[in-house]
Order: sequence, then structure tokens, then C-alpha cells
Amino acid sequence: MSQTAKRGSGASSSRSLPEGWSGRVIRLLSLGSFFLLWQIVAWTGMFTPYQVPAPAAVSATLGDLMANGDIFFFLSRSLQHYGIGLAWGISLGVATGLVMAWFRRAEQIIDPIITALRPIPPLAWIPFAIIWFGITTQAAAFLISLGAFYITIFATYGAVKGVDPRMVEVARTLGERSDWAVLRRVILPSALPGVLTGVRTSLGQGWMTVVAAEMFGIKGVGMQMLEAAGLLAMDVVISYMIVIGVVYFCLDTGFKAIERYLLRWR
Repeated sequence: MSQTAKRGSGASSSRSLPEGWSGRVIRLLSLGSFFLLWQIVAWTGMFTPYQVPAPAAVSATLGDLMANGDIFFFLSRSLQHYGIGLAWGISLGVATGLVMAWFRRAEQIIDPIITALRPIPPLAWIPFAIIWFGITTQAAAFLISLGAFYITIFATYGAVKGVDPRMVEVARTLGERSDWAVLRRVILPSALPGVLTGVRTSLGQGWMTVVAAEMFGIKGVGMQMLEAAGLLAMDVVISYMIVIGVVYFCLDTGFKAIERYLLRWR
């Protein structure tokens, strides 16, 4: 018993990091190793600077783009396209998913149309976006909204269909006769976790579509990346890639905080 106690005390004393910090340290070491390997590859001279720019060169370019304000200007334009597109896609997707899941006749009418259009990627709609909206913010937002719409509609539909029918029966028994009242007080709260999962997925899908949606001449990070790639300025391309990753990390972290707040009742 005494030896076991000693071993236990020795194991506990060897924990030099608080609980949870060990995972953060491992992640930081992994990220640092990646950048170190990247720098070593650049030092070897196996690739030209435009094929594999060194991290130091990318860091300097990123600093210059931030100092002259280019990144902030084009990022603000991309966020504008992104915000409008998400608002369109998510709101329409949630509404359509609710209607399809709650009204059988609506599902029979809408489902074949959604099934036929769903396999068409958003970028295939670029010619129509240009014809309908021109080279405008609305054109980019339209393309972004398509990806968000399909993800949200299926997430909402599945979440509503997954609600236990007995909950609806209980609400009817307690006197809720209106479909709207049942939707608002029973269906929506029960389906909210699934709906929010679809919304969070739409955030990522929409942000990935931003770059492609801007590549036909709409000002934003996508257009800047395309122009830089044409000049073989790959350090600029990677700088914008880093910004895209950091911005999405912030968006996703913020949404998770909102999700925790909305689902605090769980």
C-alpha cells in the first residue's frame, strides 16, 4: 500500500502543467514544428521562392500588407459579401427546412426541386450571377448563399424530423391547437441544436466559397489572391491564406460562444 501511494504521489507530482494546458502545449509544439519544417524546406533551395516562399518572407509581406491597409480594405469587402450571402442562405434554408419538415404537401412539392438542384456546385452559377447581378457585391453574395442554403435546409429538416412526436402530442394534450404555437414552443427549441450545427457548417462552407465567388472580378481577398498568383507573388497569396484562416477561426470561436449561450438550458 505504501509503495502504491508513493507511486501515485510521484505520478501526481510529475504533472507540471495544469489540466488542459498539456493539450495546448502539444498544439503549439505541433504548429511550431510545421513552421520549422517549412523554413527548412525553403532553406534547402529545392524549390524557387515563388514555389515555396520562406516563412520569413511571408511574414514580411503580411506585415507590409497590414501596414498599408490593403488586407483590411479587401477583407472588409469580402466580409460584406460573406455576411449578405449568409443572411440570405441561412434564413431561407431554415424557413424552407421548417416548412418541408412540418407540412407533408410542401415536402412533396419542394423536395424534388431541391434534389435536382443540390448537386450543382455554387461556382456553376457564376454565369447567371453575372447576368442577374453584374459584377457586384450581390453577385458574390448570391454564390455564397447557395452553399449555406443547402446545408442549412437539410440540417433544419433533419432536426425537425428528429423531434420526438410524443412531445407534440403532449403539447396538443395541454391545449396547444395552433401549429404555429407548437412550432414556436416545442419544435424550434427541440430542433435548435441540430439547426445550429447546420448554421455552423454553413459558416465554413460560405467562407470557403468567398474566394471563388470573387475570382471573376469582384473586389475582395479572392481577387487579390488571383492577381498575386498571376504575378507569381506567392508570398502575397500565402499572406491572404493566413488571414482567411485566422478570420474563420475567430468567426467559428465566436459562433461557438453564441451556441453555448443559446443552448445553456441543456
